Amino acid sequence: MKKTVFITGVSTGIGRAFLEKLVMEGYHVIGTVRKEADKLELERQFGEKARILICDITDNAQFDQAVEQMAQYMEGEPLYALINNAGIAVPGPMHLITDAEFEKQMDVNLMATRRVTNLLIPSLRQWGSIKPKIIFISSISGVFAAPFNGAYCVSKHALECLVDIYRRELRYLGIDVISIQPGPLKTEIWRKAKGSFDRFKVGAFASIAEKADKMIQHTEKTALDLKVMTDLIIKILGAPKKKNRYMVHRNALLLKLMVNVLPSSLLDKIIWSNLDKKDAKSYRPV
Repeated sequence: MKKTVFITGVSTGIGRAFLEKLVMEGYHVIGTVRKEADKLELERQFGEKARILICDITDNAQFDQAVEQMAQYMEGEPLYALINNAGIAVPGPMHLITDAEFEKQMDVNLMATRRVTNLLIPSLRQWGSIKPKIIFISSISGVFAAPFNGAYCVSKHALECLVDIYRRELRYLGIDVISIQPGPLKTEIWRKAKGSFDRFKVGAFASIAEKADKMIQHTEKTALDLKVMTDLIIKILGAPKKKNRYMVHRNALLLKLMVNVLPSSLLDKIIWSNLDKKDAKSYRPV
């Protein structure tokens, strides 16, 4: 039987890197993209080693069709793993982003991810000594509440709770549930994020907005290579034993100490002393 892994959002970034690495390691990948051009490009590159489905995970009808296509491809074989990777980030002060923007953030990162998981759970079955796995690509924003990135942080905090619930419930079905919490990685997300704060250059947060693109540029320069993620996913998929969470960050220990040990009032002061600097390099102090 083929070891088939289903990945949401494989056109760029983490999802694309996972697709390339898993195919190289002999896995069969089924991945979702939203554009026909991305589907054709990936099919040309990977041929029969990967199946690419056009699917916006927030479109219930599209994803239902994708599940049907997946079942046809797999011909009754079990799914080895599900990697919930698709996600978006809506930046901005919490009270200034629109209701529609906040709801879109929750819809993609939480509601649709939950539905994808529920629809694919029946396809996950034991492979010898290695349990099937559901892997959620979360974020350090799921443990650290960074100002001006609030909608994204809320979605990832909620996702971390969802991971705990699934892990404790699906234990009875013999399914492992894992969260990966990456910090900044070298992906196109930084290029796409530039200019996203420009609309707040007039108003109370103008000074922050003026520094936003420089913060993004610095974060892009210091971001970790995607290889750390691809190496980790291979380790997780092949391991009979695993941790519940993996934080991928240059200063993971310091971040955990700040979040779990420091009083919130002191952490607030540290955050704002960082943001108030004329040459502030990050919206997070680590």
